[in-house]
Amino acid sequence: MIMSGSKQATIHQVQLIDIHGTRFYDLAYAHTEAPAAIRTTRVGAESVYEQPQAGDQAQISYLMNVVVAVARLKQKEQL
Repeated sequence: MIMSGSKQATIHQVQLIDIHGTRFYDLAYAHTEAPAAIRTTRVGAESVYEQPQAGDQAQISYLMNVVVAVARLKQKEQL
């Protein structure tokens, strides 16, 4: 259980949904340290970076084991 904090993850699936005019994202993701353990969450669109896509590297923030924010990790520049 993650009481609070954040973990790096890879987004595997993204679905934007609308429930009575309120937008949410349903996300499937896996933490970097456990890539085979796919997790799912529904989070308000205001708490997710713009245009999330499958394959993105993200920072998932938790409070009381609930996802409260998803931020895109900056990609390392290729030399």
